[in-house]
Amino acid sequence: MFLTLSVLDVVFRIAIWVIIIYFVIKGATRCYNLGYRVFTEEPMASEGYGREVVVEIPVDFNARELGELFESKGLSRDSILFALQYYASEYREGVKGGTYTLSTEMTAEEMFERISAENEVKEIEEEEPEILEDAEAVPDSELEATEGAEGAGELTETVNP
Repeated sequence: MFLTLSVLDVVFRIAIWVIIIYFVIKGATRCYNLGYRVFTEEPMASEGYGREVVVEIPVDFNARELGELFESKGLSRDSILFALQYYASEYREGVKGGTYTLSTEMTAEEMFERISAENEVKEIEEEEPEILEDAEAVPDSELEATEGAEGAGELTETVNP
């Protein structure tokens, strides 16, 4: 009887260790595959077979919502993977809400680059009118006086005839 219990105890312990090792290996494999896909994920469509999709990104979004939005629009296979790609992207800080036209031929990195590049262009366009408004506010006589005084070291006043 004692021998039977000892054998069953050893078999039970071995079975538990086999199950633990199986789940550790399976979990590690899944983590590796997910990590690998973060940096090597292919676009949804191959070149020449993609379609353009208009996406409206809300102003106050988080990575999970962004991943779900892109998955629902057919731009990503997996929302969790897309959220991880967002966190790993160098364009993360430049991505802002708005309406964008993206293609299913683009990788996640290319999408982030496009969204970030469009924001940079918009920001530059928004800054330029302010600079022009400031230049228009200065009277011409002051500009001529300042330009003439650059080399002389003193301010001279110019009178227009």
